Amino acid sequence: MIAFEQRNDKNQPISSPRGEIHRAEVIGGSAAGLFTACLLARRGVSVRVFERIETLDPAARTLIVTDRMRGLLGPAAEGSVLNEIRRFELFTDGRAASVALKQPDLIIERRALIQGLAHEAQRAGAQLEFGRRFRALRSDASGMTLEVERCADGSREEFPSRTIIGGDGAASSVARAAGWAPLETVPLLQAIVPLPKDMAPDTVRVWFVPQDTPYFYWLIPESPTRGALGIIGESAGETRRCLDQFLEKRKLDPLEFQGARIPVYNRWVPVHRQVGGGSVYLVGDAAAQVKVTTVGGIVTGFRGALGVAESILHGGRSRELRALRRELDLHLLLRRSLHHFQQSDYSRLVDLLNDPAKQSLADYSRDEAWKILWRVCLRQPRLALLGLRGLLMRTRSLR
Repeated sequence: MIAFEQRNDKNQPISSPRGEIHRAEVIGGSAAGLFTACLLARRGVSVRVFERIETLDPAARTLIVTDRMRGLLGPAAEGSVLNEIRRFELFTDGRAASVALKQPDLIIERRALIQGLAHEAQRAGAQLEFGRRFRALRSDASGMTLEVERCADGSREEFPSRTIIGGDGAASSVARAAGWAPLETVPLLQAIVPLPKDMAPDTVRVWFVPQDTPYFYWLIPESPTRGALGIIGESAGETRRCLDQFLEKRKLDPLEFQGARIPVYNRWVPVHRQVGGGSVYLVGDAAAQVKVTTVGGIVTGFRGALGVAESILHGGRSRELRALRRELDLHLLLRRSLHHFQQSDYSRLVDLLNDPAKQSLADYSRDEAWKILWRVCLRQPRLALLGLRGLLMRTRSLR
């Protein structure tokens, strides 16, 4: 048995289904969608997952997540882990700071993660239907009718349903069909490169270059010899141009490129809608469950899956969703304070990272933003003043 078969990350059991929830359909074989399917199937719900690709071989992408993923998935996480990170190096305008981590971050391979979650979902009893594309959702007083298309021949199939879960990404067709507004997205682009000889394989490098991106560049080692150098931008063409220039500046030759459109969290997206006599839920990227400071969504997507499973099984109640909303809202506040930083602001930020502040960053992960912010402000109050200055800069830019 695996950790998430019995308990969520707060060590609270998810109880058995109550009432009429005996069947659910999940649209999209994403990490969050498959995790939701597994959680429900373990509680006796009959789950069917519809995925448009013919075989479960999604695009590869090297990702970095916090150790919290292990707490959520247990041993099921290990098959996707490529490397462990124990130190961050931050660079800006000739300045540098180094932060050691109390608990290692994990470098994972997205394809392996999804394939492992699909295996666990099937072991739990979920049925995976490949080569099926979502087409339409019709509702009536008794429930809903899900229409899917066979990708191979274009034929249509219909399934009665009372519970549908959209795990089909930032451009979710399920969300559009059920009346949610489209999400804003940003491009993420990274190149797999030979790891520089002066870089330790347990260290991530981050560069703040605000003239290129309001986010940052990163280099994450997936092995002692290779790493992923990437950028989050605001427009696809400009993002590729900046990445190419940065690669040239660092004298790194790309071996391959990886990319995606990532949803931007601007406000909490309610995860449930009543459609006729049925219920539609969103998980993961479909609900913009992404930390907008780093545009990371694996752990937050899993937390969203836990919350949706709790909501379905408990008749709408979920402490996990309330906690996730607070966490995402704080990341939004932090992003707003950083988004208009100039090079001098980042230089000031690095200069202010004294040893007590670094210790706070080491003790808590990016998925514990409240704890980080509280401790850092106590140990280096001038960082809080710098953040407030960033918020004022944003307010003036909006006038």
